[in-house]
Amino acid sequence: MYRKIIKTFFTQLRYGVLLLKRRLTERQFLLLCCVIVGALASLSAIVLKLFVVKLEHFFFESSRFGDIVWYQALIPILGIGASSLLIEKVYRKNFLKGNDKIVYAIAKKSSDLPFSQCYSHIVTSGVTVGLGGSCGLESPMVATGAAIGSNLGRATFLPYKEKTLLLACGIASGISSAFGAPIAGIVFAMEVLIIDVSINSFIPLLMSSAIGALLAKIILGDNVLLTFNTIKDFDYNNIFLYVGLGLLAGCLCLFYARSFHWMEHKFAERTPVQRWLVGSILLAVLIFLFPQLFGEGYSFVKTLAETGQIPKNSILIAHTDNQWWILLFIAGIMFFKIFATGFTILGGGNGGSFAPSLVIGALLGFVVGRFFQLIGYANVPVTNFIVVGMAGMLSGLFFAPLTAIFLSAEVTNGYSLFIPLMLVAAISFFVVKSFEPLSLEMKKLSQQSELDPTDKDKFLLSRLELRFLIRKDFPAFNVNATLNDILISLHNTDKDVYAVIDDKNVLQGVIYLNDVKNILFDNAQRAEDIAISAGDLMMKQTPLTIEDDMESAILKFEKLTSAKNILPIIDKEGKWLGFISKSSILDKYRSEIIRSS
Repeated sequence: MYRKIIKTFFTQLRYGVLLLKRRLTERQFLLLCCVIVGALASLSAIVLKLFVVKLEHFFFESSRFGDIVWYQALIPILGIGASSLLIEKVYRKNFLKGNDKIVYAIAKKSSDLPFSQCYSHIVTSGVTVGLGGSCGLESPMVATGAAIGSNLGRATFLPYKEKTLLLACGIASGISSAFGAPIAGIVFAMEVLIIDVSINSFIPLLMSSAIGALLAKIILGDNVLLTFNTIKDFDYNNIFLYVGLGLLAGCLCLFYARSFHWMEHKFAERTPVQRWLVGSILLAVLIFLFPQLFGEGYSFVKTLAETGQIPKNSILIAHTDNQWWILLFIAGIMFFKIFATGFTILGGGNGGSFAPSLVIGALLGFVVGRFFQLIGYANVPVTNFIVVGMAGMLSGLFFAPLTAIFLSAEVTNGYSLFIPLMLVAAISFFVVKSFEPLSLEMKKLSQQSELDPTDKDKFLLSRLELRFLIRKDFPAFNVNATLNDILISLHNTDKDVYAVIDDKNVLQGVIYLNDVKNILFDNAQRAEDIAISAGDLMMKQTPLTIEDDMESAILKFEKLTSAKNILPIIDKEGKWLGFISKSSILDKYRSEIIRSS
């Protein structure tokens, strides 16, 4: 029922927008679409936030078991199971999880995302996090905003460049709504999702992001958003502590990325039911020992920043006031948050690593600041270290130093920490970059699709696909075709390269006219060469395959002589599909540069 209502709403919206398209200029219409996308993406993010709040209230705050640790540990099993069931049975192949899927859609699918993405992430991630799953809502917000922008662009028949801009507007609005941080939303779209935005496109992006932050501020206020009000001014005497924090954040990011990759490998070997049972049960154990792993974790971070106190609802600290033991307990929360997030997401729940990275960074900052307080440095500003630690983890894990800096600065309602934010974000990024060339999600993208998001030229080249460049208007001769058969066919073509195939259309070789024209057209030799077949004239040539990417195709062309800049292409079974020329690849590449610029 809800699906039909949503589809009807978007259908009516489409008719209205198309009517306006006829009456507005191209620029005015694009601005209008950006405003619509920004508002819809923001409202979707707000609905998701409120959905999670309502679920938490129903299952925990209003329940007589809500404060019992074992109850909090068991309920996430239901949330992850419900999310996994929806993903596997209802949304199926149309469900795209992760920022890497958005980048892939931009590169390979003309920025087209399934319509179901506009609402499926709200339902699945809301159930996951609302019932205690230890992950974040920001990635689902980004996916929802991107889908809204993509589908509005497709529904109004906008070209690729404008459709990608609307997709970016949805992403910026989603992040802006999550934190009330419009600048961070814009930077995230450009930095994390490899979206190129020109100066002319910057104003629409600003409008969408500002609308997202405004609506979130009006509807949610400061009670749901992550904010800090106890920040102190930067003291340069603590600069070496911030350097150490940056190094620790970089090392922790490396551990997070490699641990998550290890968990992905282990869970990939199991069925969906097994993934749900293993992931949710392991998560339940962790929440029972560390109740602060329940949900996103933002409320725990805010309490820690404002009061420095931690609820003693765990059996590990229930009967102790030893500050060192409590500090070790918080360090354990920081460490096991990595695995709690992995168990939630890989077990079938829907969410992202954005919120966990902020929570882990905040806990790292608290541990470092509190450690120095306990050994006698009473003036160490722990809240400052919490905020700066968030920036360090976000920068190193997502390869997004600018997003980390501006997000952390905006949620503190001031820019007094700009220097330590820049320092820690840069150090953390440098540490991780020294060992991992790609971020956690872009590494997954590179492994699955061979896209290289770090090199703009290669990334643009990888967006092209060989199947769109195949030319089928070339002659093909059976391997047993006679010389006379070949000559008759050549009268009806202007091509100078021909495929040689067997009875099953499997490629056997290639005939280049320049190499055999003396044999073909020498009348003096015709009588004795009449028994020559196509198999005798052909040469073995390494073909392109339909699964080759553009970079490997160009490398194969480089091995040819300058006179042979055309190659056959085959499918998985070796059957001939046609020919591809090097010039067609370069022409397509040039047109792609023009389209994207």
